[in-house]
Amino acid sequence: MFNDDKEFTLKKLQEALDNGFVDLEVMYLVDNINEFKDYYTTSSCIGRCGIIEFPKDKNPKINSKWLGKWHHYADYNEIDEALLKKSENFEKISFVLNSPILHVASRNAETSKKLLELAYHNGLKASSIKSISSKRYIVEIMTTAKMDAPIAYDGKMVVNREYLNILLDEGNLKLKHARKSLNRFYEKLVELQD
Repeated sequence: MFNDDKEFTLKKLQEALDNGFVDLEVMYLVDNINEFKDYYTTSSCIGRCGIIEFPKDKNPKINSKWLGKWHHYADYNEIDEALLKKSENFEKISFVLNSPILHVASRNAETSKKLLELAYHNGLKASSIKSISSKRYIVEIMTTAKMDAPIAYDGKMVVNREYLNILLDEGNLKLKHARKSLNRFYEKLVELQD
């Protein structure tokens, strides 16, 4: 069952790659994990910073929109370009940093524990086992890097240019440190060998 799920998931990954729906910067890690017989990735992201807008009087989960999001280290001009896209009438706009994240299916409790310990001891301290079923365990691998800072409320900006620059600098720095942890983890993956 695990092997069939792995084969199916890797075919879907190839389709996503062929259609340009994959974060290519994280593929070095995804490809490496997928080579192990007891593991395969189900989703991944190298981490990102962005500006997100939440509408007034609408479900934010459905109706929020990214004004700009960057998997690269963004610059101040990109924030300005994103903010030009804001609506006239919004509830809130936030600057957001999302940690790099991988969801990895593992064969059983023992392989999950081994993967989780490897991630945790290499700086990916927010990692956890997300689900357990008869066919696989899902391990979520991520750092503690996160930011969610409101920058506008009720249709108007509430921070100045200097503070926006600070947020972006801090976001880029946290993202850089998070990716170093991801690289450390990558270098230690050999420890998953039988």
